This record gives sequence, structure tokens and C-alpha cells, in this order.
Amino acid sequence: MPKLYNTKKIDKGLKIGLREPDGAEWFADMTFDADKRTCRKINVPFLPEEERNILLAESKAKKLFERLSKERLNETNHKINVPSWQTKFFSLSLILLWITGVFWLVLDFMDLNSFGQTQVLILHGTLLIPALVSLGVLIVSHIPDGWEPTKKKKSGILLSSIMFFLVISGFILFYEDSFINELSYSHSFIGLFLVPIIFWHFTKKSTS
Repeated sequence: MPKLYNTKKIDKGLKIGLREPDGAEWFADMTFDADKRTCRKINVPFLPEEERNILLAESKAKKLFERLSKERLNETNHKINVPSWQTKFFSLSLILLWITGVFWLVLDFMDLNSFGQTQVLILHGTLLIPALVSLGVLIVSHIPDGWEPTKKKKSGILLSSIMFFLVISGFILFYEDSFINELSYSHSFIGLFLVPIIFWHFTKKSTS
């Protein structure tokens, strides 16, 4: 962020000045913490020779700083902190599960049963164990804190429903052969979108 010119310090983390050396209006430079600093226009013309003008700029800058500080505090208080090892374990398990599932689909589509389709399916099922363990850990640490309107609730519910379906359908496919084709196609088709939906859930902005 470029420095301000003709700056005037108001308080800790707050000062006013010009964005350009010959600027025509005041800007507020605000530092909230080590990760957040911003510079905003406060809609006050730059007339440093007038005391009322400086007082107005200071007043507007303080109000803006207070409002953004409250928003920042509220955002921090409602942030869901999941330990990095849980996220990495969960991500690795699902990615391996997804890759083996896609590989099995490719072999099935190309009718290459002799190239180890059964072995790939066994590996796919085996990888479900660490995936379920990591999912259980994540449910305990993530879902209760995220069950609020301001969180990514809709995408979270969609993701949870998909994962629940994949787990149940996977167990049914393992033990039941009566309608394996229909369920297998549904399991495979929905499973293809699992990783993209997780990425969407993780990167989308929260809505209030």
C-alpha cells in the first residue's frame, strides 16, 4: 500500500493524509493488526489551513476506523479455526479417494478389467477408512462452530449431504449386488463433483 503524504496521526493505527502529493481530499490510513491495513477515502476536501476542515477529517476518520474495527473484531470472533493437521489429513484422504475413484471410472469406461480394476476398487475402499476418521474429527471441530447464518451454511449442508450419500452408497455397493449398476453410476457421478464442491465451500465468501 502506498504511503500517505502530509500525514497527520490521530491515534494508534489511524492517521489521515493524501494519497497523492497534490491530492485534493483526505484519506484515512488504518492499521487493525499485522494482517489488516487499509486506506479509505473519507469524502473531506483537503484544506489544511482551515482548522474546521482538519477536525471534520479527523472525526470522519475516527468513525470509519471504529466501524471497521468492530467489523474486524466480529469477523475474528466468528472465524472457524480448524487445526491445520486436520485440514491436511482430511484433504489428503479425500484427494486419494477421489483419484482412485476416477481411475476406476477410466478403467471401467475403457473396459480394461484386466488392468487391475478390482485392485483399484479395493484400494478405493481401503482409503475410505482414513477418510472417515478425518471426517469424524472435522465434524466435531468444524460443524458446530459453523452452524450459524453468517457461515457458509448452505454449501456446508450440501457438502455434508453429498458426503453422507457417498459413504452410505459406498457401503451398500460393497455388500449388496441387487441394484449395483444404478447406485454405482450415481455414486460415481456425484463423487466426481466432491472435490470441486469442497473447494467452492472453502473459497466462497460468507454471507450474512
